[in-house]
Amino acid sequence: MGTSEYIYLIRPIRPEFREKVLESELEILNTHFAYLQKLVETGTCLLAGPCLDRAFGIVVLRVDTPEQAQEIMENDPAIKFGVMSAELHPFRVALLAEQQ
Repeated sequence: MGTSEYIYLIRPIRPEFREKVLESELEILNTHFAYLQKLVETGTCLLAGPCLDRAFGIVVLRVDTPEQAQEIMENDPAIKFGVMSAELHPFRVALLAEQQ
């Protein structure tokens, strides 16, 4: 079986998150960033980032199985420690601009 892409959409659990991020949440978000950065370095994460209005963020993965995608999402510190909720969806990168 070849690799497939998956996207997980993350949304803040706390409604007031959009107005103010708590210090405890900021620590978890820093760990979340480091977690995703390691996945980028291994080629597992193709893209990740937040909306600037803090409404949601996305993570695009390339993995071998849906179970791997699920495990990565569930182990994301933002999800694991309850700062964000997440939804996982199969995804296909159809167009990708070359980075210059």
